[in-house]
Amino acid sequence: MVTNVRIAAEADRDALVNLVRKLLAELGGAPPSADDMSEVYHRFSGGGDAGFVVLGETGGEITAVCTVSFVEAMRSLGRYAIIQEMLVKPPQRSAGIGMEVLRFALNQAVSRGCRMVELGTPFHGDRQIPFYQRAGSTNVGARLRWRA
Repeated sequence: MVTNVRIAAEADRDALVNLVRKLLAELGGAPPSADDMSEVYHRFSGGGDAGFVVLGETGGEITAVCTVSFVEAMRSLGRYAIIQEMLVKPPQRSAGIGMEVLRFALNQAVSRGCRMVELGTPFHGDRQIPFYQRAGSTNVGARLRWRA
């Protein structure tokens, strides 16, 4: 199984939006429309200050996605990154592609001036927490959400 990991391009939009929509559905949520998500994807794929998207390909098929956004905080002394969405298609899970994509994303964040990367896991994140810890993450507590 050959894996290619790279920064996503605008041409990858439809496949990656569909992957993130599958992730949100898998987590029990109602994903926004593909058109609305495509608008946000466009800001990430433009190479600007919003962040970036990493993809993993196996046998020429996109099988993994990791979206990373940039934010600023005093506690981080400036810019840091947040992994917003991370998904490996079920048939490719536990094959190493997720770790390749994650490490690539972490290296990209560091090369773009981030000294810290944060992320959250779902309530049923029994598999995700050890995965991120194997990549060097430390469990620092729950992430909470408020919506307007």
